[in-house]
Parts: sequence; structure tokens; C-alpha cells
Amino acid sequence: MNRRNVNILLIDDDPEVLDMVHSALAHYGMEVYAYPDPAQALDLLQNPSAPEFDLVITDINMEGLDGFDVIHKVKTLQPHLPVVLMTGQASVDYAIRAMRMGASNLFMKPIAIRDLVQSVFHLVDLHREFRVADEGLRGLVNERRHFLFRSDELDVPGLVRHLTDRLVPMGFASMSNLDVIAMAFHEALVNSLEHGNLELESSLKGDLLAKEDLYLKLREERMVDPVYAGRLIEVRLAMDTERFDLEINDEGRGFDASRMLPLPGDSEMVPHCGRGLPLILLVMDEVHFNERGNQIRMVLRRK
Repeated sequence: MNRRNVNILLIDDDPEVLDMVHSALAHYGMEVYAYPDPAQALDLLQNPSAPEFDLVITDINMEGLDGFDVIHKVKTLQPHLPVVLMTGQASVDYAIRAMRMGASNLFMKPIAIRDLVQSVFHLVDLHREFRVADEGLRGLVNERRHFLFRSDELDVPGLVRHLTDRLVPMGFASMSNLDVIAMAFHEALVNSLEHGNLELESSLKGDLLAKEDLYLKLREERMVDPVYAGRLIEVRLAMDTERFDLEINDEGRGFDASRMLPLPGDSEMVPHCGRGLPLILLVMDEVHFNERGNQIRMVLRRK
């Protein structure tokens, strides 16, 4: 999990949050440039002698420049640099505005350090490996892909790269929102693996830096238990010039999908369904579940 040679620009005017996130990322070898003043952080970003940053993490509610000002400036200076936002007001309106401006992820305070660090790992790896497909792909008119993995064989980051490599040239995404679409696919795959096939409960998650991590311990045990490790995850991709359709099936016990969906008109992010589903619902044009709750189908339409 170590991430050497990774540079993170961190901005938050709350010293406790700044120190907590800085310590968590530095624990894994990342070089963190932490600033309570967003103007100073942006000055560094424009400094020719500054390091090449892999990711920006910023609070939204700050004096002077707020997080939306920061993301606007970052995307003006470096359009492909991913930005993660933190906020104590995680409303749907906030999330929609953040995603439309190009945010790669949004975290509600108090910060779940485990989820934030894992998101940083994923985005850094993804951002470094994204390549716009060859010009020849622009002549592609349809494609079908079918993947089948045992739980203990699934490489989520690798599969996400396969699932996103056509999105830009086919017109389903731009480089400004590719990261957040990839994150939605990542969340769906992790959900199918961990909460589906491995039947792990979110309530087991604790502090990522705690001495004993019950969630991770049980995950490791079930990844070598034939009962769980041998379960399959099936992924089907169907794409033409107008529609991108991704279906993910697991062999877990499923869930009541109707209880997981946010109610129409809710202004607050729904806490009981975790972070993954609200992100997927905000990013995708359509989201469907089967009756058993062990299949998700996500649809993007050409913009």
C-alpha cells in the first residue's frame, strides 16, 4: 500500500482535519503539502519549481476562497489534475455542483479516513495510467466485452482501466469527468466483491490506522476461504455510438435495492446506503438493480 513519489496538495482551514489527513497520507509514504490558506496553496500550484502534483484535496467551506473556487482554479491551470473535496454539508446539490465542476470525489465530515485514503490510492494510480485511446478508436461503432472472475482473482483497478478506455474517444466522457466515472465503476465493483461475494458488513470498518482492523482481517480470511473466494463476479459491457451499458453481477446474498435508493426530493446525502451508491446515482444517466439485489446495471448516454 506504500505510495512513494506521490505528491498531494492538501487544503483545509481546520487545523485538526489538516493534521489528521496529512498524518494518514504521510503514513503511507506520500509527500503532503498542507495549507490552511487556499491562496497560498494555489500559488504553490503555479510555481514552476513546485513538484508535479498527483492530487488536490480541499475543504469546501473556507474563508476567502472556498473549495469551489479552488477546483475552478485547479481545472483552469491543470485540467487533468484530480481534485477531491471535503465538506460538512454533504447535500445532493453540493455533490452535483462538485461533480459538474470536475471533482473526482466528495467526502462528508467527519472524514472517514479509511475511505479517503483508499480513494487517494485509487485516483493516484488511475490518473497516472489513464491514456486517451488512439485516434483509430474514433471509428469504433460498437463493442461487447464479457469478464468473469473469482473473488480472489478480481483486480479492481485493472478492470476499471479496461472499462473506461473507450469512454473519451466514444464521447461518453471528457477528460474532466473521466476520473469520477471511473470512481463510480470502482465503487460498484468493490461493493460486489466485498459486500456481495465476501458478505462483509460496513459496520466492521474502523479507523484505518487502528492497531487491529476487523474489516480487513475478515476480508483477508474470506479471500482464502473457498466458500467466498470461489464465488464469481461477472461483468458485461455493451457499447454503441449512443449508449454505454455496464452490468455487474455477484453471487452474494443480495440486498433490498428499493431501501438503498435515496428518496426523491431528499436534499441530504443518504447515510444508510454508504458513499458508493450516491456517487453512482449522481454520475450515471441510469441505474438499475435486479430483484435479488446482486446485479447493478449502469448506463451512460453519449453527451
